[in-house]
Parts: sequence; C-alpha cells; structure tokens
Amino acid sequence: MASSEEQTNTLGDYAAEHGAVAYSRSKSRDDPLSVLDEEDPIFANEDLLRIDHIPDHDKIVGRNDQIETVARRLKPTIDGGSGKGTLLLGKSGSGKTLVTRYVSREVEERGASNDVRIGRAIIDCAQRRSEVQTIIHLSKSLNDSDKTGVEIPQSGIATGAYYDRLWTVIDELYDAVIVVLDEIDRLAPPDDAQNVPPEEADDSKLLMQLSRAGEENDVEASITVVGISNDLKYGDRLDTRVESSFAPDEIVFPAYDANQLGDILDRRRDAYHDGVLSDDVIPLCSAFSAQEHGDARRAIDLFRLAGEIARDDDADHVREEHVRAANDDAEVTRIQDLIRGCPTQAKVAIAALAAMDEYTNQSHFKATEMYQVYREFAEAIDTNVLGQKRITDQLREYETLKIIDMTRTSDGYREGTYLQLSLLDEASLLLQSIGLDDRCSKIPIDSRMRQRLIDIVGR
Repeated sequence: MASSEEQTNTLGDYAAEHGAVAYSRSKSRDDPLSVLDEEDPIFANEDLLRIDHIPDHDKIVGRNDQIETVARRLKPTIDGGSGKGTLLLGKSGSGKTLVTRYVSREVEERGASNDVRIGRAIIDCAQRRSEVQTIIHLSKSLNDSDKTGVEIPQSGIATGAYYDRLWTVIDELYDAVIVVLDEIDRLAPPDDAQNVPPEEADDSKLLMQLSRAGEENDVEASITVVGISNDLKYGDRLDTRVESSFAPDEIVFPAYDANQLGDILDRRRDAYHDGVLSDDVIPLCSAFSAQEHGDARRAIDLFRLAGEIARDDDADHVREEHVRAANDDAEVTRIQDLIRGCPTQAKVAIAALAAMDEYTNQSHFKATEMYQVYREFAEAIDTNVLGQKRITDQLREYETLKIIDMTRTSDGYREGTYLQLSLLDEASLLLQSIGLDDRCSKIPIDSRMRQRLIDIVGR
C-alpha cells in the first residue's frame, strides 16, 4: 500500500490506479423528446438483458444437471402433490434464481394443462428482512382479493393472523403452491447476534410454518418450499427442528468459467442489432466477470451497460473502450451523475472531505478542518477560493443527495457548538469520480499532502 501511495501524486493518478474511466455522453438535443420517435441504434431487444428475463432452455448454459434435479423436486406439484424441500446454494450470479424461475414456470404451465391450479411466488428476502414482512409480501403475491375477499394489510395485525390469511388465500385459489425464498439467509440473525435461540430466528420460524402447514391441517393445498442462498454453509446452520420438517436436499451451483460466461452472452447477442458488437466485446465482458467468481448476473449487466455507454456516446458500434468504461464501479458512475455540472469549488470541497476520510484515521470532521484542506486544494489547482460560509452552503445541496452528512454538534461547554461533516458514500468512490474531472484531476494527494491532512485533523 505504501509503495503504491508514494506513486499517487494527484487525484487523476488515484482515479486511474483504481480503474475509473471517463466516458463522454451525447450532446444535448434541441428536442430531447425526439429520442422517443427514433429507432434505438444499438439495441434490438434490450429486454433480453434484463436480470429477471427468463430465457428459453437452449439459452441457459451449463446448468442441465441442476435443471433436472430441481425439476425432479418440483415434479409432484404438477399433479397437485407436494414437492421436495430444496436448498440451492452457490455464489451470486451462479444461476440459482434463473434455474428456479425457469423450472417453476414450466411446472406451473404443465400443471395448468392438467387442470391443476399451481401458485408460484418468488420472494426476495433481502428486501423484506423479517418473517412478518416476508409473509405479507408472500400473501399479496398469491392473493386475488376479488376472488378471495381477503385483504392483506401492511401492518396492524398479529403474525398469526397473517398466516391465517395466507392459508385462506392458498386454499381458495390453488391446489399446490411453490414458494421460492431467495436469499433466505438474510432472514437469519447475524453471526454476532446474542440471545437469539435458533428456533426463534426469523428464517427458522418462516420455514417451520411453511413446511408444517399441511401436517398441522392449516391448508389442504400442498406447499413446496425452495430456499436460495449465497452462503454455501447455510444448511448447516438450520435449527434441528426446521431441518426435520423442511428436510431440504441441497443443490450446489458452481461458478461459471470465462468460456461459459462467453456462451451465456453469445446466446443473448440478439439483444443487439446485427453487426453492432465488435469481436472483443463478449470475450472482454466474460473475462472481467470471470475475475469476480464467475458472476453471470454481472456479465449480463456489463454487456448491457457497454451498449448503453456506446449509445450515449452516439457510437455506431459497441467496442472495447465501452466495455472498459462499463467495468468501472457502478457506484463511480452513479456519483459522476450526481456531481456532474456542480461548481468546481464544490467538487474541490467534496474531494477535501473524501481525502481526509481516506488518509486519516477519522471519519467525522469539523467544517473548519475541511475548509483548511479545501483552501490548499483550490490554491494548488489555481481556482478561486470561496469563503467558508459559501462553501458550506454549496455542500448542503450534497447533503440532500445523501453524499454528505452535516450535523451541528458540541464537544462540551468550553468548546461550544460546531458543524461536523462526514461522508455517506465511500471516500474512494468520491475520489475516483472527482479525479475524472479535468481540472480536479490535478489536485495533489502526494505524501506531503497526506501528511498535511493528518496534521490538520490532529486527532
């Protein structure tokens, strides 16, 4: 780290060393709505690159064994029976959710051919984060209040009452239900949680209720539960009672290699117009994604974003430089969008705060400390130096954008009150984003300046 830092003389150097790449956007149009009447010059069918798109079987790569195994587990539901509890385990982007969506859709359609009413609900537990919120969303996903007369309030009733309404919905509308709990491990207590018995954890209570509903005569319809987790050891941590009732078979999804990722993208090239993709786009997207544990979701997203960047550049083809720009941290792009067009002085002030966060052992700073660093940065790149009040007022805009937090605080009676600043985004991302600005890229952050930051903070 030290040797790398010694070579980092400016903010532009920092951005380059962290892989940030600036890319241009198309010039503003006289009629910005004209884009609505134009054919997309790059994409023929961008929906093929949506993360929730379910492709046909011939476009699913390297997952035949997993598809067959999941299909065997869910097959009994085609005749209204109960499938086998299943846990799909593997790293993010290894095809777990895709395979589950694909197989469960096929099972639902074949059940309909047998006059079997199959309900299918795929719940993202990472967005719910509690047993109650998950059950509310599950109930709403399966419910048709016009047919059942059941309303699912967002709050105000007991957990048991939510389950009772879920059972009513299921029996009114379905012969069999497939419940997919994506990222089920997000309902488990954190590893450092104390005084939470395993049977009282939200994931345990949810799995227990769903897997035992038939045994307890809560429902007549069959319920099959599929859990999905990025944690390969999640099954080992299940409560013994849950393991007994849920009794899941575990299916492990290995990471994709670069060749498989390339095959996945090649089978989705129909998203683009013919002749738009240069030959190196798919191999480069695959190589970048293979470096991150073979994440197909990232590969597809990178493939899509490269096209969007090419379109924003008014390019005729998607080329290597568009992929490299897309490979930049998505958060850097987000922050670039937030600070694009803001005054140079505001960028310098944000850079000052981010550099203090990055190169000292503090995360909260007095406004007077930030202003000292701002002055040195501004003078170093020969830009106008504003007064502290004006700079503070400019930064308040970025408080509303959730980049900076500004709080009036006190160190006690003798010190009085003062304005305290801290970052709500990562310092590194802000430094990379601002380092892509032509003028701010010259801000010095060499060893002398880093020592100066430490001296100014002095804590």
